Amino acid sequence: MEEHYYVGIDIGSSSVKVVVGEKFHKGINVIGTGQTFTDGIKKGIIDDFNVAQHAIKDTIKKAQIASGIEFKDVFLKMPIVHTEIHDIEHEITFNGVETAITGEHIEDLLEGIREKNTSNEIEIIGVFPKIFKVDDLHEMTDPKGMNATQSLAVDAGVITINKSILINTLKCVESCGVHVLDVYSDAYNYKHLLSATEVELGAVVIDIGDQLTQVAYFERGSLYDADCIEMGGQNVTNDVAYALNTTFEEAEKIKEQYGHAFYDLASEQDIFTVSQNDTEEKKSFNQKELSDVIEARVEEIFLQVFDLLQDMGLNKINGGFIITGGSANLLGIKELLSDMVTEKVRIHVPQQMGIRKPEFSSSISTISSGIAFDELLDYVTINNHEVTETEEEVEVVETPKQNGLGNLFKRKEKEAQVQSTNETYDSVEQTKNDNETTEEKPGFMKKIMKSLFD
Repeated sequence: MEEHYYVGIDIGSSSVKVVVGEKFHKGINVIGTGQTFTDGIKKGIIDDFNVAQHAIKDTIKKAQIASGIEFKDVFLKMPIVHTEIHDIEHEITFNGVETAITGEHIEDLLEGIREKNTSNEIEIIGVFPKIFKVDDLHEMTDPKGMNATQSLAVDAGVITINKSILINTLKCVESCGVHVLDVYSDAYNYKHLLSATEVELGAVVIDIGDQLTQVAYFERGSLYDADCIEMGGQNVTNDVAYALNTTFEEAEKIKEQYGHAFYDLASEQDIFTVSQNDTEEKKSFNQKELSDVIEARVEEIFLQVFDLLQDMGLNKINGGFIITGGSANLLGIKELLSDMVTEKVRIHVPQQMGIRKPEFSSSISTISSGIAFDELLDYVTINNHEVTETEEEVEVVETPKQNGLGNLFKRKEKEAQVQSTNETYDSVEQTKNDNETTEEKPGFMKKIMKSLFD
């Protein structure tokens, strides 16, 4: 049986990450990863094309060596910054003809929503169904196999992004010799970090990256809203460098080795020395003094998150808070947030071998999004019967896929062989315009009231 691989590319503010995985009936098996740190990206957006391109190429090469797979097709994630979320309804009709609903009908339904976009400034990068309605009578999350005579409708969420940002990101990625099958927003991807109970009750994902903190709220099974704060781990490091009178590089190492985000639990006995900017002598500090600096900034980030949630009209988070991203590695960050709210708090760390670090949450959830849509649209069928370890396999229905702004969902019409990755992005744009597309974020501060969300 031909193997079927999924590749997710995460272009973050401090590094590019690539994860190669395969889908089994019990989850995702990670085959290989790559990571390259770069300063060519600022707050999730490409700042220096050549520097970012080099980092992406290097990361792809690392992932190919680690996995032993020369992949060409990838899924690309986009950050929440510069995106908006809308709700929309759409339907297709059958005019009284009894019709068995297939993945192709669902694809046509979702593509119809994309075709409603007439703006030259924004592009739809995500259409995620919340509920389907068959003949305006039956509501369900997956209508495949149902019969309809009148209509198939969907209540969906739509994620849009500034078109120039998307174009430049796609151009940079595809110039590295890969082909972008689909683009998924972090806003949607974060659903895969949550349990079914958390998604249903109403939970908040807080992804604290290097320069951005992204926030997404899910309730009743779907994304409700998402936003971001232009503040993250880099701000914490800057504060540490200033307070300890040292370089940014040494401050980063000190933060990672001795940092603690919760002052009450930090130790006065854990002592370290730091090189000084204005003298050759080193100076000693303890973890509690360092925590005084770190806690103040992390607490400010959480307070801004609360402001975002209140702007969304939320004052109670029944499903709790889930912290992830690179800064989730900070000791005491869970305890700090638990001291600020009454709801449950947990740190999300991917469970797959090779990526058991919170900074890989976005990468693996991008793959999960790709698999979820492939299953919904009948691109791939997962064998869910009980098997032994030696028998476990994936039944793959290979369906040609394609890329491009005009048709991210329409992947079934692409030729069996992926078109040359040397084709220019301008040609893709021209094809889109002709409607014939075939590609496709000093001082110790006392805690706020626990009743903040009561």
